[in-house]
Amino acid sequence: MTNRPEFSFIICTYNRAQYLRDTLDSLLSIEPPPVRVEILVVDNNSTDETQVLADKLPVGKNVSVRYVKEENQGLSHARNRGIHEALAPIVVFVDDDIRAADSFFTAWVSFFKNNPGAEAAGGKIHVQFDDPRPRWMPYFLLPLLGYHDFGNTIKRYGKKNYPFGGNMAFKKEIFDKYGLFNPHLGRIGGNLKASEEKEFFHRLRKDQADIYYVPDAMLFHRVSKNRLTEAYIRKQAVGLGQSIALQLQEKSTRYKMGKALGELGKIAATAGLFVGYSITLRVSKAIILIKFRKWIAEGYLSVIMYKSNDLNV
Repeated sequence: MTNRPEFSFIICTYNRAQYLRDTLDSLLSIEPPPVRVEILVVDNNSTDETQVLADKLPVGKNVSVRYVKEENQGLSHARNRGIHEALAPIVVFVDDDIRAADSFFTAWVSFFKNNPGAEAAGGKIHVQFDDPRPRWMPYFLLPLLGYHDFGNTIKRYGKKNYPFGGNMAFKKEIFDKYGLFNPHLGRIGGNLKASEEKEFFHRLRKDQADIYYVPDAMLFHRVSKNRLTEAYIRKQAVGLGQSIALQLQEKSTRYKMGKALGELGKIAATAGLFVGYSITLRVSKAIILIKFRKWIAEGYLSVIMYKSNDLNV
């Protein structure tokens, strides 16, 4: 099949038609890829104008655009549907609220051409605020908004690092080997649970798979005004805590102890940052970091208490 794409760029979306339109315009306006690619839009039950937008999907040079609807609610369900529907041997997941650097397509194509043994990789993500960044938001919380930068050279990720879900690539065949994304993790509608990609990368790491960082495959993640509130950060932190608790359910006691020690280290680091910000009179940044750790604990305990109540029924 001569028209079969070599890359599938998968965009999972839920009620973000305006951002999706800008995302598609961005991808179709950058330097065309040297091979055929497809953009696959996976609509996860949107109730806005996403379907209307899908009826007017544009086409670019060497780029086709397709639309499918996934009725099982949840980001992991949408991602898994994208994997199933993708026509190419390499799939790249991107968020629905991004702007692409001009090198984005060519960087991914070049990387997999020059590294045929690579199974998974992640690209650089910078944050682009629609409104000014709040004074209370420290640099250390930017990864919550998608920020991901490990420098300007291609390298293997360290043992404790992994790609972010808004810009990650895989050989499609590895999902036959390692399974799909866990549908019990990840966002479900307005619930901001997370860690589904982290849990998947842990499966790869167990098999000593190399995971690469590709800086020229760069995106700008747009951050809307409604994400620049304490309420939104709290929702993300609670979801993160819930995801941690869900991942630990089937783990050994030894693994749980190691995770607990790691969390204690993060708490100690947060305390150090609190002191540093307080000394330099950036109290609002100090306070939000403490709240962030508290909210993660709330999310974690909500799952533990729910499970405990189930056992007592």
